[in-house]
Amino acid sequence: MSSNKAASGTLVGGNVIVSDKKEASTLNQKGYFGEIGKGGKLVIPLVEALYLVENGKLKVKKGKKEMDFDTLLAHAEERDPGSFVQYVAFSDIRDRGYIVKSGFKFGAHFRIYERGCVPGEDHAKYLIHALPENFSMTLTEFSRLVRLGHSVKKELWIAVVDNDNGVTYYTLGRVTP
Repeated sequence: MSSNKAASGTLVGGNVIVSDKKEASTLNQKGYFGEIGKGGKLVIPLVEALYLVENGKLKVKKGKKEMDFDTLLAHAEERDPGSFVQYVAFSDIRDRGYIVKSGFKFGAHFRIYERGCVPGEDHAKYLIHALPENFSMTLTEFSRLVRLGHSVKKELWIAVVDNDNGVTYYTLGRVTP
């Protein structure tokens, strides 16, 4: 895949699969997108696929029909109504030069690697949870987020996406006197 040519992927449920091994390897090695799976196929979560589609690095098909950004976003929102907010935060963080990977197994939306770090070789330093500006949470939910970051020894950030798609970051931490 040359730097001008977009990789081709197929929508399969909540992921986009890039079957061409060369395209898969290029996307994964140059940008740490997705995860290489069986047979060298690249499995890309929808939020990452949205970013790649918007930036002209990926074309996604559902059956024989190519999906544009808005159609792919509508599909993502059907699966998870918070997808757009997560996408805005993901894009902002990627555009700042960080590597962003799923934080699902840590109970957050994303885990963030410092510039120059390599996922799989280095540890993520941050967890990010993306929320719309009009969100509300109970003290129990707030406490869960604080405990989450502390328990996995990562700094927890809340990415609040405002109505103009601006992102403000807040850190949560535990203070022990």
